[in-house]
Amino acid sequence: MQNLKSSNAKRRKLLYYLYFTPMVYFFPSIISRMRLKNILNNNFQEKYIESRVKYYFKKTSNFKVSNKAKNSSELFWNQFFKNKQNSHFIDFYMLLQFFNKKNKVDFIYSTKDYIDSVIAKKHPPYPTFVKSRPIDFNNLNSILLKLNQVKLFHFIKDPKKFENKKNQAVWRGDIRNNSIREYFVKNFYSTPLFDIGQTSPKQDVPWMKSFMSIKNQLDYKFIFCLEGKCISTNLYWAMSSNSVCVMPKPKYESWFMEGKLKDGVHYIKVKDDFSDAEEKIEFYNNNNDKCLEIIDNAQKFVEQFKDRKRERLIQLLILKQYFKSTGQYV
Repeated sequence: MQNLKSSNAKRRKLLYYLYFTPMVYFFPSIISRMRLKNILNNNFQEKYIESRVKYYFKKTSNFKVSNKAKNSSELFWNQFFKNKQNSHFIDFYMLLQFFNKKNKVDFIYSTKDYIDSVIAKKHPPYPTFVKSRPIDFNNLNSILLKLNQVKLFHFIKDPKKFENKKNQAVWRGDIRNNSIREYFVKNFYSTPLFDIGQTSPKQDVPWMKSFMSIKNQLDYKFIFCLEGKCISTNLYWAMSSNSVCVMPKPKYESWFMEGKLKDGVHYIKVKDDFSDAEEKIEFYNNNNDKCLEIIDNAQKFVEQFKDRKRERLIQLLILKQYFKSTGQYV
């Protein structure tokens, strides 16, 4: 099963690169720039779009790019020779094609030092485009874009009804990239109400369990969504399912706006040490109506990310505002 998942993920990434790479490298950017005006003049749901732009791009004053900023050509060669975050680069570069190629940007994956997404836990010293950022008042310089979307924005159609699922909570994953994951698995793997386990790294330990596909995880009423290096990557598909997400309050957010998620509305919040997790799940196991309400709210939240044209428009408006704020927009 592990090989099957790995194979499917690799196939999806390969198809993504085969489709988009020629477009990125050979598609004339002048065509994109000619289309920009018509795209930006689309004023549907103007207040909603404006609120999304302000959420991702919080800085309101003008500023200068740093001395490390790069234009699209420099980013291209940096990517070609140094950086391995291909999907992040492709998503970003395709947006830059709508603007002047001489415009400079500060991008979190501009150097070798920024390959690991653990960098997202820091606050950039100047406004920088990032995949994820801390959820706090000090993240003014972290400008979110929809990066690595081939991996993250994976929504599903769950064929299984909530009431027909197991009365348990499930989780599988790698415990190396977050100490909270490691603590959770080692201390709660034997809890009868939980079907949780470590799949990576491979070790001879009692909490080691075999890989479980998304399809099989959907057999459970509750799905733990635990942050890794920064965000929780299973949160996206779990919130589109007919199961309930269970997690500590998120500390990091992405384009998915995890900072807007509310306890008891979109998910079930548990303490960082999971000491109340069993009690919370027992309560919701006895209150199916509350679970169905959370599932409905979560699915409605997910819906806003499915309109591709609107998603692109919001990102282009963010870039336009960035270039205006740095004096580069004509």
